[in-house]
Amino acid sequence: MEKEIMNFNTEASMDIKSIPSDLFVKKENNENLHDQAFETKPITYLRGAFMRFAKNKASIVAAIIIGLLVLFAIVVPFVSPMSRVDPIEYPNGFKDPNFTYALPTNPINKALNLGWWDGTEVKTGIPKNDLDMYELDDSNHAPIAEVVEKVEEKIGARIQTHYTLRLDSYSTGCKEINVSQEEYEKLVAYEKEQGIYHTDKGIMKPLRNCGSYLDKYQKQLEDEMKAAIDEGVTPPVTEDAISKIIDFLEGYYNQHQRVWYEIVSRNYSQNSFVIKYDANNKVTPIYEMNGGEYVYAKDNLGKVTIRVDYYDYFTFHNGFEPRFMFGTNSAGEDIFYRLALGTRFSLLLGVGISLINFIIGLIWGAVSGYYGGTADLVMERVTDIISCIPTIVILEIASVQFTNNADLKSAIGQGGIIVLAFLLAFVYSGWIGVAGTTRMQFYRFKGQEYVLASRTLGAKDPRLIFRHILPNAAGTLVTSSVLMIPGVIFGESTLSYLGVVNFSTSGLVSIGSLLNEGSHAGLNAHPHMLFFPCVVISLLMICFNLFGNGLRDAFNTTLRGSED
Repeated sequence: MEKEIMNFNTEASMDIKSIPSDLFVKKENNENLHDQAFETKPITYLRGAFMRFAKNKASIVAAIIIGLLVLFAIVVPFVSPMSRVDPIEYPNGFKDPNFTYALPTNPINKALNLGWWDGTEVKTGIPKNDLDMYELDDSNHAPIAEVVEKVEEKIGARIQTHYTLRLDSYSTGCKEINVSQEEYEKLVAYEKEQGIYHTDKGIMKPLRNCGSYLDKYQKQLEDEMKAAIDEGVTPPVTEDAISKIIDFLEGYYNQHQRVWYEIVSRNYSQNSFVIKYDANNKVTPIYEMNGGEYVYAKDNLGKVTIRVDYYDYFTFHNGFEPRFMFGTNSAGEDIFYRLALGTRFSLLLGVGISLINFIIGLIWGAVSGYYGGTADLVMERVTDIISCIPTIVILEIASVQFTNNADLKSAIGQGGIIVLAFLLAFVYSGWIGVAGTTRMQFYRFKGQEYVLASRTLGAKDPRLIFRHILPNAAGTLVTSSVLMIPGVIFGESTLSYLGVVNFSTSGLVSIGSLLNEGSHAGLNAHPHMLFFPCVVISLLMICFNLFGNGLRDAFNTTLRGSED
């Protein structure tokens, strides 16, 4: 047998000899050698996952935004003054049609008069007559915030003047309302306490006597008609036209209770008017008088009729100012408060349905992937059959069946019917995705050496599933479960936005129902109704996706050891 010849590298030997001697430590005969003890504590799986998650800045920001939205949804419905209104006066929650489509405002911009997000809007093409009406308003809050521009346009031989104004959408003017005797006495006591009783700054304003003025004006028109007939000329107006003019002015006075002065028909038109000025360019008031004094209140079938500056009366009556951060909708409901309610409902619905789907999918996928074979084949065909039926079909069937069930409807109400229908529709097939992901992960890990070693040592199926396979699949499964939440929220919002589900009859509010209201209000006319719900649902979609990606990387066991 040929001997193996070993060659030594003499240059390497020389390198070893050149190592400084002070790097070597002489071992004493009685000294024991041992490994150095760890000075740091071992890192647990969850702590390591948290440390990896903290490295993902985008996921941290997304988690903070989600937390703020959750706080917004929880805190606002409890601290908002809208939640403390009188349930008898507002049985379906706060709403005030006098503040329909009020614009978004906040106290800082309002105080600084910045001209944006302060409840004001710019309107163009305002004629001189309308400008005069705004300036003659007798309420405590001037409707004109600023005269932006004056435009003079020459049309033929005459010059027509238009104005661009910035108007306060919260200046609703004066309103005639009926209150109880007790409410009237409280208001009188408050005004006397504040020193504004029967003054220009008071909440109560003099009542108008529109009927008396219109009777006088009708007689004036009739006299003009008769005078023309007596002179043998064509009368400027007929009896039928006079009747229509008076009806139009009466309706205008009823609809515009801020008008407290005489108005007359424009050139005997039946649907147009101008302000009547005297020789001194002054208007003539139509306030109701009694013995030379203004009348501020009168009895009306057990109630008291008063004319009030509605902004100040609202503050006195409800205990808070009518200033709405996100504006109001067509019914005068606070969008900020309703958006908090809608976000809370959508989050609860999304988290609840996602949790149910995750549990069902996890159990189904674990059994299918772990045992495989015939069990896997049968279970996969069942999921194929279930997934063929669209969610919207299940939702419609469930809604009809539950609504027609009188006992169920009386037990949980219309709102409960909608929630139950949503729950059934989204759980019916929503777990299939989680089941498929779980099945794939079990096929991936169940043949690994550590699983086979554990089975050899006598580990039972439950231990193998929950102790060895599931932790390694946790990253993918957690991501799937988190990403289901925005999926459910977006699905509900889509169905509500399209009108497939109508929340208006149930008293419930969701982000989708707010989007539906905004679409009907019109983006050009009232963009604030659509803007704020869009911002919230966009943040939810983006942040949940970033948050889920961060959790996926954090729970990925292949990244263990990369915490530092």
